[in-house]
Amino acid sequence: MNAPQGGAGGSALTGGPETGRDALVHRALLYGSRWELLLSAVAYLRAGRHAGETVVAIVRPPLSVELRERCGPETAIEFIDAAKWFGGPARALAALHDRARDDWWPKGSLRLLAEPVWDGRTPLETREWLRHECLLNVVFAGTPTTIMCAYDAAALPRHVLDGAARTHPELAGPDGTTASERFTDPARFYAECDAAPLPAPPETARRTVFAAGGLPSLRTVLTAEATRHGLPGDRALQFVLAVNEVATGIVRDGGGRGALRVWAADGELICDVTDPGRVLTVRYPGHLPPERQDGDVALWAVRRLCHIVEIRSGAWGTQVRMRVKLG
Repeated sequence: MNAPQGGAGGSALTGGPETGRDALVHRALLYGSRWELLLSAVAYLRAGRHAGETVVAIVRPPLSVELRERCGPETAIEFIDAAKWFGGPARALAALHDRARDDWWPKGSLRLLAEPVWDGRTPLETREWLRHECLLNVVFAGTPTTIMCAYDAAALPRHVLDGAARTHPELAGPDGTTASERFTDPARFYAECDAAPLPAPPETARRTVFAAGGLPSLRTVLTAEATRHGLPGDRALQFVLAVNEVATGIVRDGGGRGALRVWAADGELICDVTDPGRVLTVRYPGHLPPERQDGDVALWAVRRLCHIVEIRSGAWGTQVRMRVKLG
């Protein structure tokens, strides 16, 4: 399950209203050596401070140490550990929006350097992190934000680099910055991420059905499954809350009844909830901040409670698959 494939788009950004302030700049820095990374990153960060912007670097400690040394103590930069920040894609997207809204945009323009973490990712996680890059173009459209994401062109797999070219309107390198000819409209890229049907749950998955009045029993089943598979108490509560939110939406706004399957695989506790009576028409379900949602805002919270949430919807109904890490 690699990054979505397809032709270049190069189309205009979609999905967010202009606010009358500076437009979003989102570029990928494709570097071939540590020296190229440092040269470009230091110049980028210093330019932000010279312009009076709020400057933030979400990078791993080896890079943050080098950037502090080269930028100097007088250069006010907020450093955030990328290994801790980039835990789950939807959580990271929501956290970035919340920090920008609450702490950074009130001071003026934001300049962000990000070092996405790709090593150790599963194919599913890689796809969802590329979706995260795509969604930055939507969530931050019309805001005074400049984002540069660093990609090691000498070490990263080709499908990750291809995804960078398709999710960033601009590409930066030793020869300067150019428009990405392969940039793909975010709505199209997002749809490609969901093009394949989800694999069927295993035959051994715990199955139950629910309808109005049955949610307390459903929560009991979920709690028992979380305990049986060793999910720690605090995260078990988050898991139960996430699934309950989806089930509540089905009872209240969907077909009124649904089916649930729970199982564990590859270090994750997974729950499928299906609603045969509703088709989702929202373009980015649960990925836009509540003030931008034109659908069920509960999915914004559900995505923050889980590691990854996958959604498929069609004439047959809607399937929501929630994943939380057991370890």
